[in-house]
Amino acid sequence: MQTKLLPYFIMILPPLFWAGNFVVGRAVADQHAPLTLSFYRWLLALLILSPFIIKPIWKQRRVIQKNILNITVLAILSISAFNSIAYIALQYTSATNATLLNSFIPIFILLISGLFFKESISKKQVLGVFVSLLGVIAIITRLDFGVIAQFKVNIGDLWMIAATLVWALYSVLLKYLRPKELSPLPFLGIMLIIGVIALIPVMIINPFNEATMQWNDKMMKALAYIAIFPSIISYLSWNYGIQKLGAAVGGQYIHLMPLFGALMAVLFLGESIRLYHLVGGVCIALGLWLSISRASV
Repeated sequence: MQTKLLPYFIMILPPLFWAGNFVVGRAVADQHAPLTLSFYRWLLALLILSPFIIKPIWKQRRVIQKNILNITVLAILSISAFNSIAYIALQYTSATNATLLNSFIPIFILLISGLFFKESISKKQVLGVFVSLLGVIAIITRLDFGVIAQFKVNIGDLWMIAATLVWALYSVLLKYLRPKELSPLPFLGIMLIIGVIALIPVMIINPFNEATMQWNDKMMKALAYIAIFPSIISYLSWNYGIQKLGAAVGGQYIHLMPLFGALMAVLFLGESIRLYHLVGGVCIALGLWLSISRASV
C-alpha cells in the first residue's frame, strides 16, 4: 500500500520546487539573462551529479547507445528547450500571465495523450482539470475578474504557450521513449549531458543579445538552489512519478504550483493568507482528487 502511494507523494516535490524557482528567479531578475541562466543552471546540475552518474552511465552504456535518439529527443525538449523558452517568455510577459499559461500544461497533456496516443481519459479527469484550473485562476486573479478582462496576449504569452506545449509533449513522450531498463540516475545524467551540449551553440550565437550575468553572492546562492532543487530533485521526482502514474494523472500536479507560490509568498515575502488563497486551494485539491481518484491505490 505504501509503495503504491509513494508516487502520489513524490509528485508533490516538483511543483513545490518549481514554485520556489519562480520566487528565486524574481529575486535575481535584474541580474541574469534567460538563456545564460538556463545554460549555467544545467551545467552546475551536471557538475554536482557527475561523481554519481559517470559509473552508472558507463555500466548502462549499451542501453544508452541503443536508445540514444529517443533520449536525445527527451533531453532537448526538457533540458534545453522548455527552460530556455520559459525564461525568454518571462522577459516579455507578466508573472500573472506566465503562471496562468503554465497551468495549461495538464490540459495540453490530456489533449496530446488522448488525440495522438489514444490514452483513456475519463470524464472525471477532464472535470478535475477544469476544477483545478478554476483554483489556479482564483489565486492568480485574487478573485478580481477585472484581471481576466484585462488579460492581453503579447509575444511573451506566445513564448510561454510554446514552453507549456514543449513540457506537455515531453511528459507524454516520457512514457513511450524512456528506456524502461535505464535507471533514473543515469537517465537524468545522460539527459543533462545532451541538454547542456545542445545549449552551447545557443550560448555562442546569443540570438537575443543578452547582457552579461552578474556573478555576485546573491546570484551564486540562487543558482545553487535552481541547480539542486528545481533541476535535479524535481526532474528525478517528475520522471519517476510520470513513469508510475502516467502523464494524464501526473500532469495534474502542475496545478499545485500557484498554490505553493502563494504559500511561499506568505513565508518569505510577508504576505497574508486571503480568501482567494483558500478558495483556490480547495479547488486545486478537489481537482487533483478527481483526477487521481480513478487510479487504484
